[in-house]
Amino acid sequence: MLGQKIALVIGASRGIGAGVARELASQGAHVILAARTLDGAHTPTFGENGPPLPGSLLEHVEVILSKGGQAEPYAVDLLDREAIHEMLESIASRHGRLDILVNCAMGLPAQYKGEIWNSDDTEWRAMMDVGVRGKYLAIHHASKIMRSQGSGLIVNISAGAAHMEYYSPVFRIAMAAVDRMTKAVAFDLRDDNVACVSIWPRWVRTEWVLMAAQDASLGIAVSQEDLAESDSPEFTGRAIAYLAADPKILSRSGEILPVVSLAHDYGFSDIDGSRPALHSPRQN
Repeated sequence: MLGQKIALVIGASRGIGAGVARELASQGAHVILAARTLDGAHTPTFGENGPPLPGSLLEHVEVILSKGGQAEPYAVDLLDREAIHEMLESIASRHGRLDILVNCAMGLPAQYKGEIWNSDDTEWRAMMDVGVRGKYLAIHHASKIMRSQGSGLIVNISAGAAHMEYYSPVFRIAMAAVDRMTKAVAFDLRDDNVACVSIWPRWVRTEWVLMAAQDASLGIAVSQEDLAESDSPEFTGRAIAYLAADPKILSRSGEILPVVSLAHDYGFSDIDGSRPALHSPRQN
């Protein structure tokens, strides 16, 4: 579906971002995988003192190339505004265009649930500076490329936490900010034929989720029921591929779209052939 398209997936060293990158590449896009973890030498940990999280840019690029796809890594620190600018300038210089931007990067919350009285600002940098400001700066620079070519799709990975009073307060605030950003960007770029949407995955079988399910001492409760009602990271990638291939995508610009709803709209399934019910209890 995506032959000849250039896609940038930010936050692609693991998790949803890596799955999105693999799926877009399988659909023919040339994918630039961007994140801080280039290789396995400096991987982040699960929480401040937890075990290292698996995954790196080079690992997932190698997987894509081994399957005949096109991919390249780009190491970037989303806390460095000039580094984000340089990344987008480099892509414009080397490829001449950017068709798809997928903003997946978000710091991992050490406290997934919580209330305002038992939570503080320790998650602020990961949630707001990386997860919101990083997306904003990437869109700021990518929008200039897309406006000049008169086309493009920007996808922000968000979550039902934007409207559901379940998660930690900073995570809820960050997701609401991302969804509001999507609407603002869609409004500003509509006349330039550039679309922007937020999409909400359900529970996703990321490295983080699988580790939490296997080790209760990590402090994040992930039950077998959660895993049974979860999707592969590639499932989100399929939703984005169908959006990017939709000739009427501009009509959806500014929308907040659950991945499950997109699966039913476009008729695609997960990599195991399953498709969650439209009103799945785990649908965000």
